[in-house]
Amino acid sequence: MKKIITVLFFLTYILEAKNLKIMTYNIYGGRLANGTTIGRNIKKFDPDFISLQEVDYYTKRSNFNDIVKDIAQELNYSYYYFKKSRDYDSGEFGIGFVSRYPIEKIFEYELPSIGAEKRQVIAAQIDEKIFSKKVLIIDTHLDYNPNIKPKEMEALLNITAEFPGDVKFLTGDFNLLPTTEYYQQIIKEWNDTYLFDEPRIDYIFGDKTNNWNLRSSKFIKDEYLDWSTLSDHFPYMINVDIK
Repeated sequence: MKKIITVLFFLTYILEAKNLKIMTYNIYGGRLANGTTIGRNIKKFDPDFISLQEVDYYTKRSNFNDIVKDIAQELNYSYYYFKKSRDYDSGEFGIGFVSRYPIEKIFEYELPSIGAEKRQVIAAQIDEKIFSKKVLIIDTHLDYNPNIKPKEMEALLNITAEFPGDVKFLTGDFNLLPTTEYYQQIIKEWNDTYLFDEPRIDYIFGDKTNNWNLRSSKFIKDEYLDWSTLSDHFPYMINVDIK
């Protein structure tokens, strides 16, 4: 009986999954708050997928915790991933993601970089059965150094164009403002999901297909919490329908 109930629940889960909530969040290494605290505070917004930047993995400053795993456990999500950008403080530092839904494939790519931190791109393809489409969510954390930006942007746009997917979203901390030439390069290939003209460096871009529709987008700055106690960034979240 237990197996039958589980199968029926999973089938219902698949049939109902047409709405997708994506969050991107630079968590400042987890040095201000641990993964459990971060997970507890984003839980009320019920994100399906969280792209994470500046993630510590078993570093001394984060009390040797696996931050991504701790966030996933607090959300009760089974799917999570960490990608190292550099060795740091007796552990590692990089980017990652947490997902409510099963992940079918993960793609990785290293961008042109300067210095110890090798900027990474990771792309998670959600199990095709969930949305009846190949939904790909890409996460990155770009360099602030202007000397590497032209090569970095060229590589990013080339590789994201090659990643497979019926629906694709490009997320992360881009370390660039909407007033820059690099932002203009991005929106030639991608649609910005944020509808207000405000300075920002955290983005979620959607592909230019007609396979998704934006319901809402917002930076989370609710008054119930001083978000500066968790990170020097605010979480940014979108709510979309997958067609």
